[in-house]
Amino acid sequence: HNAPAAAARKVRRACARVRASGRTLIFKKIDSTAQGNIVAEVEAARAAGGFSLALVCPAHPLQGRQVRGGFLHVRGGPRVDLPERFRGQGVRGFGAMAAPASAAAVARALQQKHLFILGQAASAGHLASLARAALSSRGRVLLAGSAGLAGILAGAMTRSKRSPSRRGRRPLSDPKGGALILAGSTNPVSARQVAALLRGKGGASLALGRLTGKSAAAALAAGRPLVVRVPVHRRPDAAILRRLRALTPLFRARLPGSLLLTGGDTAALVCRYLRPRAIVLAGEIVPGLAWGRFVGGLADGIPVCTKPGGFGRDQSLVRAIRFLARAPASA
Repeated sequence: HNAPAAAARKVRRACARVRASGRTLIFKKIDSTAQGNIVAEVEAARAAGGFSLALVCPAHPLQGRQVRGGFLHVRGGPRVDLPERFRGQGVRGFGAMAAPASAAAVARALQQKHLFILGQAASAGHLASLARAALSSRGRVLLAGSAGLAGILAGAMTRSKRSPSRRGRRPLSDPKGGALILAGSTNPVSARQVAALLRGKGGASLALGRLTGKSAAAALAAGRPLVVRVPVHRRPDAAILRRLRALTPLFRARLPGSLLLTGGDTAALVCRYLRPRAIVLAGEIVPGLAWGRFVGGLADGIPVCTKPGGFGRDQSLVRAIRFLARAPASA
């Protein structure tokens, strides 16, 4: 939602922190529906990281987002003309891949004399071709894409997995109650998922402004999921943070058995309220729904899932709650 110049400044500051930590920026996350200041942010990351060009592809096939012939096709939504959108954001000339999206097609696209190359992908295999070609290129190539491309890139770079140690941590009591779902996304996909959860699990739903500790505690203590609707973008952040404090007695009593946060802005606000040091990642419940455990703060040790608003199918929240119920916090 920032102006392009402000977005570019934020990316440059983030890249400076990356360089100061001794790491090399290799990936720029962008939205899989092509929202936001993609051109300004990618160009800032490319220049700050010293990359010769950027290979840009917002495709996420597992979530119904494919890039074909320059168009982004989003399941259940209108297609997006990516060349038109990027020209509208300031790109004057950019290269494009030929179909099909093979390793050879990517390699030929990277030889074009452009700083900005539009990739295409309709499958995980196509994303793998993008990642392999970028990693094996003689020049430094910045990959910019969705979480789908990020996952493919991670798999191409390492096969090892390491579990974080909890040695030296104080023992935690396992949370005792139902799942707490903080729902701020206005995406219709999320609305259908919440409705399916409430129908199938007999949960309760409350607006954040009408939340009382007594009503919330009763639902969670009974093991029922509790959906709290968070008015992100309809109220100032400071006002939402004040209202979130009504949840503090629940966390002190270890009543939420797990947390599920829908929407990136919601997750950011909740983390500002809970003040964890980190979320230790454990994996994916279903594609696009990452989960882990909070470290530090009010929700220390509690399992948490973060879900982008438009990701998943109607039963995704039901599956996530069922999964988290089997993940003890102190494991």
